[in-house]
Amino acid sequence: MPTANQINVNSGDTLLLVGTMKGAFLFRSDGARDKWEEAGPYFPGRAVYSLAYDARKGRRRLWAAVNSLHFGSFLSQSDDYGKTWSDPETYNIKFPEGSETSLKQIWQIAQGHPSEPDTLYCGVEPAALFKSTDAGETWALERGLFDHPHRTQWQPGGGGLCLHTILPDPVNPERLFVAISTGGVYRTDDGGKN
Repeated sequence: MPTANQINVNSGDTLLLVGTMKGAFLFRSDGARDKWEEAGPYFPGRAVYSLAYDARKGRRRLWAAVNSLHFGSFLSQSDDYGKTWSDPETYNIKFPEGSETSLKQIWQIAQGHPSEPDTLYCGVEPAALFKSTDAGETWALERGLFDHPHRTQWQPGGGGLCLHTILPDPVNPERLFVAISTGGVYRTDDGGKN
């Protein structure tokens, strides 16, 4: 099947997002799922560890966690199913100055609780959680996890020292679960403060 730069997505279609070590791909099928259209690769030659689709508040936004060995990791977005992607002038996910930590890669992109339609989370390496409350315009490090007393004991697993899973509680918007490679599973009941 030839690779296309864009697919047309209609109501009721299934959209499959696939990140690979050599770029990202989108696959679309109608309700019957008899055949699939393919688009990509996007970001050819770069690792894409996570993709997400945000349809909240009428958005049609794709998110891609793009990594380059030479240029680092950043979030790119598309509001037209991959026809165009943002290319941020400065990297949008970064540790604050003075933290003596630098971003290696973005492992996970997750939406916040349904009652928070502009909230997004990113899990990164080295293990940390970033949060946006303005639909991805700005990002802040969640200090409750970053300053956790266990942090000094976390050791990298086979994939590195990464925060790879983010699960908002479907009922309680203040509760969130995260999993860190060999660091364990952590829960907050106060929106990330502790």
